[in-house]
Amino acid sequence: MNKPLHAIAWEITRRCPMACQHCRGASRNEDYAGELTTEEAFQVLDSLVAARRDGARLPMLIFTGGEPMYREDLETIVRHAHRCGFPSVLAPCGRFATAARLQQLKAAGIRAISLSIDGADAATHDAFRGVPGAFQMASAAMQAAREAGMPFQVNHTLTRAGLPHLRAMRDFALAQGATRLDVFFLVPVGRGAALSAQCLTDAETETALNELLILDDEGLLPIHVTCEPRILQVAAQRSHPPKSPCNGCMAGAGFLFLSHRGDLQPCGFYPLHLGNIRDFNCNLPATLAASKRYAALNGGPCCLARAAGLRACQSSVPEA
Repeated sequence: MNKPLHAIAWEITRRCPMACQHCRGASRNEDYAGELTTEEAFQVLDSLVAARRDGARLPMLIFTGGEPMYREDLETIVRHAHRCGFPSVLAPCGRFATAARLQQLKAAGIRAISLSIDGADAATHDAFRGVPGAFQMASAAMQAAREAGMPFQVNHTLTRAGLPHLRAMRDFALAQGATRLDVFFLVPVGRGAALSAQCLTDAETETALNELLILDDEGLLPIHVTCEPRILQVAAQRSHPPKSPCNGCMAGAGFLFLSHRGDLQPCGFYPLHLGNIRDFNCNLPATLAASKRYAALNGGPCCLARAAGLRACQSSVPEA
């Protein structure tokens, strides 16, 4: 592994009670065979610590899923990560995020959580999530986070239908007490492949990015953009820099995705196989060091996952 890792999104389970239209993993509410065991998770963490160079920071761990709270050993893994020195955050769907549970996870080492809201009202959000009551679950989770003193950010998947409602989403996140709004531009993979028509056009993307930069300029709530590296180009055309940091595509440029079965990918949306950690005794750095594909990656000014996803969608359409 010759490139520093800044963050690892770790899908510690794929099981999920939601049926989200855009789910990259097409997750279902059932057990998945072959998930990494507690001991294997410890080996992954220990391998990263052993490979750390003097003075280097350990990457942030984003425990995600599926629904990570389905894992009975979640706190055990989080506690081990905390003892090793990893900064850790959690991405639950909200169903199990009570104040008491979040206080336990905070004590174990979770610094913050993210909660996904795909519409500022129940009808929009529940339709997108595929489960009646999903909005109420997420709202209750935000209330629980406030009670537990757990910082949280709101994640929002942007589609063409949601383009007119960016300000409303910012205002909603602000009113809920979120620390920031993270806007994910739709990537057509997994179930999301059926939503490829909801991906923004180039003109709509520029409109959305300018709107987000205006909202960020207002300084009421930090705004972050994920899966749309063109934010760098749009921001560079403005007379002043944005208040919040902007990122290009992070695939292979400090970011990594680890699946529930040990497969490594540049990100969760880009199913480029970089190796399986079980083939290297759950040594993550050794797995990456053996991957020629990983060595060739370096992020960039375009979303590699969206480009691959759109190509896949187009190739699946029969010719007239």
